[in-house]
Amino acid sequence: MCEKSKVLVIDDDMMLLKMAAELLDGRYDVSLAQSGEMALRLLHKGILPDVILLDIDMPCMNGYEVIAEIKKIKEAEPIPIIFLTGLSEAENEIRGLRSGAVDYIKKPFVQEILLARLEVHLDGGRRMREKNSLDEEKLRLLIEPLTETELKVAKLLAQSFTNDEISRELNYSLSYVKKLVSRILSKLNIRIRNEIKQYLK
Repeated sequence: MCEKSKVLVIDDDMMLLKMAAELLDGRYDVSLAQSGEMALRLLHKGILPDVILLDIDMPCMNGYEVIAEIKKIKEAEPIPIIFLTGLSEAENEIRGLRSGAVDYIKKPFVQEILLARLEVHLDGGRRMREKNSLDEEKLRLLIEPLTETELKVAKLLAQSFTNDEISRELNYSLSYVKKLVSRILSKLNIRIRNEIKQYLK
């Protein structure tokens, strides 16, 4: 049986949360959070959804503040976030998209449109993960397998990270990253980093 995609809905309106649960439950594995703080606690605990529906107009921490905090969580940063809000002004939509949201849906929403957009972004997230996913089984069959550290760097190479970006992401010195990249290319018997794509799933 196929595992259901996970959806996290963040809204201070209990009626909206109840409506979202009724609409999405059965199709998805749904989690609900009545505040940004509650949602961030879930994410920090490692409860990571495949997509997030986020309201903007909430007390204590608004949607723009919540998305900024989510983007600081390494494991949660790639999760597609859709603003689902009653704010209909163009400047709010522009700000929402510029803050990192992949979509902006206005309340009251049409159920069929919400479901269709959810599927689009869930599918996009799956494709992105597959596109940048190393075939670790294939790598294990190498005569000289990659170490855990080299594997971490190889995964970032597969996502087209530069040496500088890898250095910042893993908190390694740039000279150390260069040595790791050189070793990885040698072990994989490839000349340029772009050729690592042959080891993608």
